[in-house]
Amino acid sequence: MELKDLRYFLEIADSKSMRKAAANLYISQPSLTRSVHNLENEIGAALLVRTNKGVETTELGEGIYHYAQSILQRVDEITKLRTETLKYAEAKVSAAIGGIILQDDLMLRYYETIRANRTKIVLLETSVEKVVDHVAAGEAEIGIVSINNIQVRVLNKLAELKDLSYYEIGEGPLYVHVGRMNPLYGRSEIEVAELMPYAQVKLPPDYFSDLNCAMRIAGEVRMMDFNRTITINNYHAIINMVKRTDAFILGNQWQRVELEKGNICSIKLRNCRIRQKLIWMKCRRTTLTERSEEFLNLILKCYRGLNGDT
Repeated sequence: MELKDLRYFLEIADSKSMRKAAANLYISQPSLTRSVHNLENEIGAALLVRTNKGVETTELGEGIYHYAQSILQRVDEITKLRTETLKYAEAKVSAAIGGIILQDDLMLRYYETIRANRTKIVLLETSVEKVVDHVAAGEAEIGIVSINNIQVRVLNKLAELKDLSYYEIGEGPLYVHVGRMNPLYGRSEIEVAELMPYAQVKLPPDYFSDLNCAMRIAGEVRMMDFNRTITINNYHAIINMVKRTDAFILGNQWQRVELEKGNICSIKLRNCRIRQKLIWMKCRRTTLTERSEEFLNLILKCYRGLNGDT
């Protein structure tokens, strides 16, 4: 006896019509008739009879109806229990991060919101271009990137080509981050020309960073005018370099809180033309898992409160 046949039988009894039951179940009427015959053959008696009022259950069919309801209810409960057990057995989330240094306690806060025996968190900290590739390839459910108002135009085209959806979390000015070894430390605002004596620390170049080369930051100063550069492919190594030298990084307001914990100062650039955007993305046809939704909501809660030109 198949559970499918019991479900079909209940639908016919409730609908009192083979035609309506077939429509509700999204199957053909002949398939539904075969299912009923299979069930009746196994039981050895008729369960349904046609009347001028439609399809009615026989006396035996009425008894079978209540047993079938009980059986299917128990099966649904078992399925729900299994789902809940799996949910608490393992929690998994994967995200790709580009152009932003996440708050250190973010993972701890995420872990404290879940109840699972095994927790797997995959964070891919890389360039913006790689974030787009990881999300498009399904290697990360969520992508979080910080890009400027010029780069977002390119992201829009790539999103169409790679079937991605992206959403803006916030917008704010470009910041310069320096450590105590830099003479500019402690300033609230500077002219961009004041950065010229110092080395810029940055990630390896990609398609998005190449768009910045000819971009004017303020006045006539362009990104390519910073001749002294240090390229490092690791966010934590970049932070250590800034903390221990007079080098600087160009960044955004969403990492100010975290950098301040390491005695790294965030400074605004006067008359800066560049605006930074914080964006999250996913595959357009993919529905986020419950765990990824929880992680995303934590990201939104943490960073939406840091929006504005403060």
